[in-house]
Amino acid sequence: MPHSSSRSFRVGFVYLYTGLTELLPLHAVYALLMASHGVSTSELSLLFALWTVTTFLFEIPSGAVADRFPRHRVLASAALAQCTGFVLWTALPSLGSFAAGFVLWGLSTALTSGTLQSLLYDGLAADGRSEEYTRVSSRMATVQACSIAVSSLVASPVVLLGGYSAAGWISAVLTLLAVPTALALGRRRQDIPATDTPVTDGTDTSPAKGWLFLLRAGLAEARDTPQVRSCLLMISVLAGLGVVDEYLPVLAKEGNAPSAVIPLLLLLPWGAMALGSFMGWRLAKAGNRALAGLLLLGGSALALGALSRHPGGFLGIAVFYWVLRMLQVVMGARLQHAITGPARATVSSVAGLGAQTVSLMIFLGSALCARWVSASMLVALTSIPVFLTATLLLLRPRHLSTATAQSAQDGPGGVPPVSVSGPAPQADLREDRSAPTGESDT
Repeated sequence: MPHSSSRSFRVGFVYLYTGLTELLPLHAVYALLMASHGVSTSELSLLFALWTVTTFLFEIPSGAVADRFPRHRVLASAALAQCTGFVLWTALPSLGSFAAGFVLWGLSTALTSGTLQSLLYDGLAADGRSEEYTRVSSRMATVQACSIAVSSLVASPVVLLGGYSAAGWISAVLTLLAVPTALALGRRRQDIPATDTPVTDGTDTSPAKGWLFLLRAGLAEARDTPQVRSCLLMISVLAGLGVVDEYLPVLAKEGNAPSAVIPLLLLLPWGAMALGSFMGWRLAKAGNRALAGLLLLGGSALALGALSRHPGGFLGIAVFYWVLRMLQVVMGARLQHAITGPARATVSSVAGLGAQTVSLMIFLGSALCARWVSASMLVALTSIPVFLTATLLLLRPRHLSTATAQSAQDGPGGVPPVSVSGPAPQADLREDRSAPTGESDT
């Protein structure tokens, strides 16, 4: 039975948190900031590698942390870590500070990945509104895309008026404001496993043991539940394919676009992503054949747009990103509906790790092929995994739609819970990761 409005989950704070952590002028100019302080291209590459490795190492463990401890506090910690990194970059610009900042940013990314989606789903489910998750997550993705686009637009005037330090301090303040925003999402704790070993006297409830149980439970569900496993694979591929945007400036230059026009061309994919995010929830009930058809359309538009070597080809690339973002929203919602175990954030973090793996494979493959093919051909080749993903949707319809659609109708308990080796979970009625507090929803 839904809670009263005074106790309902406050979705607006989710949108606000997303905007504050993405509307960052420093996002567009941090490489220039570091170069201005003597960081070479090779050193910058090492910093990027450190950033990536940090996120890889903490991705899944941080998901288990978000399942064991209050998720709103995990999100607050993520925002605080990101803020601290920006302060280091701005107040103490040096190679060491830049390295520390990337470690903190990578940790923040890992802590947020899967946590925000899990808090949102469980919060809506606690109000009896789990069927609204697709629409709300679609809006959240729209806020994210629009915030990134706006941050890119305002970065230039901010730097012109106040230099790189102004971009740094504004970004630090915005992420700092995200801390109380995350804490405002605090809710009462539901029953969760408190230990991964038998409790004989009621005293063995250490956080570390609960964390280990949830880590194992999440990995087991990701591995052993067919519909969850298939959704994770789809999300990983779809999110990983998005990194092709890193090559779009080079593609525009190769197409003889004037330098002043290139930023405007890059707004087309970002606008398409925002539109796809906003429209994604409308495909919640679409079958896999319809989604596969959209992917084929997007992959074809990407290949034709890239191979045209003309600024007008960016319209085709925009179609690809429109389709990509819609399917990301749909698959993300299917995953949340399919998860039935106690480790929702851990399972969701597996998707984040998979996306990074796919992105790394694309980067490495592009680096190897770049010696022999042009940027337009590299971007066009990305359509191959798009077509393969469409084929997967056609070949495995039951795992990707039937089970998860039934789960969406039945609610969180619509699919039998995954079994995990080990003792029965113990109830822990301490502070919730996502249930509402008694504060008024104002």
